[in-house]
Amino acid sequence: MAQQGNTDSTPSLRLTTSLVILDVTVLDKSGHPVTTGLTKDDFSITEEKQPQTIFSFEAPQEHVANGDDESGLSKAPTTILVLDQLNDSVDEFTLLQKAAHDYLATQPATLPTPAEILVATNTSLEMVQGYTRNRDDLIFAVDHVPPANAFKFAKSDFDGERARQSIDNLKQIAVQNRGVPGRKNVLWLGRGGPNLNRAAYGTILDGWAQYVHAAANLLVEARVSLFVVFPQLKVISTHGVTLQQTDRDANHGNNGPFTGDVNFALFAKETGGSLFFNRNDLSTEIGEAVAQGTSYYMLSYRPSQTAIDGKFRSVHVTTRNPNLRVITKIGYFSLPKNAPDPQQQIAIDMYDATLPMHALELSVSDVMRQSDMRTVHFVLHVKPSHLGWAGENGTKQANLVLGMLSLSHGKKILATHFQTVELHSSAADPDAVQEEVRFKLSAHIPPKTQMVRVVLRVNDNGRTGTADLDAKMLANAPEMAAGSAQK
Repeated sequence: MAQQGNTDSTPSLRLTTSLVILDVTVLDKSGHPVTTGLTKDDFSITEEKQPQTIFSFEAPQEHVANGDDESGLSKAPTTILVLDQLNDSVDEFTLLQKAAHDYLATQPATLPTPAEILVATNTSLEMVQGYTRNRDDLIFAVDHVPPANAFKFAKSDFDGERARQSIDNLKQIAVQNRGVPGRKNVLWLGRGGPNLNRAAYGTILDGWAQYVHAAANLLVEARVSLFVVFPQLKVISTHGVTLQQTDRDANHGNNGPFTGDVNFALFAKETGGSLFFNRNDLSTEIGEAVAQGTSYYMLSYRPSQTAIDGKFRSVHVTTRNPNLRVITKIGYFSLPKNAPDPQQQIAIDMYDATLPMHALELSVSDVMRQSDMRTVHFVLHVKPSHLGWAGENGTKQANLVLGMLSLSHGKKILATHFQTVELHSSAADPDAVQEEVRFKLSAHIPPKTQMVRVVLRVNDNGRTGTADLDAKMLANAPEMAAGSAQK
């Protein structure tokens, strides 16, 4: 397997696609998911009230995990349980923690699809258990999340900060899972970020619009659906009207879900998830959310009209049977004219990626410092599966983008490097090759560098992997002789 690098500093990276993917949950009159009996011809899609031609269709039966799938790399949906310490009191968090335990305790020893456990703390989003189908490992992780002082929740002065942190946490999840096939269902256990409405905050919210729209699109493009589970959740529409349980799935706003106010729970509407509130049987609600998120049809279409104006484009899906109810994302924001260029977008993703990304399996070895050149040299190991191999006549090619960021303790970017990479293989099935691909790399480590983050992304499918050289690895790396270079 040979490799070829191209040090072009502006890699060609497809940030968006003309193909719109919809994960569609269909419910009967009793609210139970309908998983059989529907075909492609039973569905109709409109965008901005214009009929669209369905490009592809997958039934729920196609979204199952392989027998040994632990990592969420199959077509099967994944479940991401987020325990919210940031926006709930200690007593409320204890109830949510118990509900997660009680739900998991009802599951089989091997879950049907992978799940992971995250905790939204006062300062960051922490992963306490990565993707696994092992029920007992998930229960152990939930039970051993320590209590924390909810000091930001207790003071309204932190409302703006909590709102931004909560949305940033959703962005983290989207970045972590972008390129991973299948639907990602975020079960947010807690009230989520506080509502910021115009009546109270006025023009302060003017600068939030693009930020919120970008976060919504990031979730939609990564196929992340948000389900908010909380017993006394109050959801305020963009016109200040409190939702009742009977209309928690209604549409809100006149041209999209985020027309002026900042409302965390409305990300559920944008992403095709649901809200579960005004009930006390939390573990049952978690089960209902999982059922909705994992029993879905996948439809796709190519928009008949496209626009680069940053405006919201509404999407509506119906079935021929009027007694069935469809839940899916209600639209997306088109790419704005001032969208980041590909290199800038990679830098944003790398900077934001505090959660590990495992859609590509990366590791590093042979780390050595060269202090006189302020560089670190290392070998990056990449498993050849899932690299988007394509080609005919005995030779296949994978097109990748490689990036490296040198970061300070406060995550200030000190140095960057980008390059495109072409891999070539003569194997009949490169995904099945066991031998790792190895890159000999070097990164700048200016003064105050605490970490070097390496990100590798596949151009055609967006799969991304990360590997970090942390402060300990950098400090303990043996010194190379002055003027020498790693071969």
